[in-house]
Amino acid sequence: MTRSNQITPDYYEILNLQFTSATLTKQQLKIAYHKALLTNHPDKAANPDLPTSLSADQPPSHNTTYTIDEITTAYRTLSDPQLRTEYDRALRLDRTKAAEREKTGAVFHTGLEVVDLEDLGCEEEGDSAYWYRGCRCGDEKGFLVTERDLEREVEHGEIVVGCRGCSLWMKILFAVEEDGLS
Repeated sequence: MTRSNQITPDYYEILNLQFTSATLTKQQLKIAYHKALLTNHPDKAANPDLPTSLSADQPPSHNTTYTIDEITTAYRTLSDPQLRTEYDRALRLDRTKAAEREKTGAVFHTGLEVVDLEDLGCEEEGDSAYWYRGCRCGDEKGFLVTERDLEREVEHGEIVVGCRGCSLWMKILFAVEEDGLS
């Protein structure tokens, strides 16, 4: 698995289809299913001769790798009219709730730990720096923050980042000094 974000991909994303109210034909779903299997197959994924999209109206291809189980589950759910209706309803509800939480700022993160930026390790690459801390999942740099990330949140003096390897989160508090971040 090469996914780095914590958001579970939806079935439309797995099959590289757009989530719309328009009806997908069985043939469109079947083509998307077979393409997803080929695109994510370890022996076939590196083949540059494979087409990168089904048609001009399809979303751009992704760099995420999905398992055969994820692809098959997505196909079975979307190809069954009753399951698809239930899934679409749940997906719309999840998206509405997420949008509402973003508006109100009431975002809940599982396993949120609060630390100071000074508690993190720091490494410099050229003229930029990044801070990191290991996570209990075993990723030595699970929580990773770049200078650019801190600059975006300079007004708040805090940033929330997810672990690259699991579902834990960390709130990092920092202050800005006259000569830079601290």
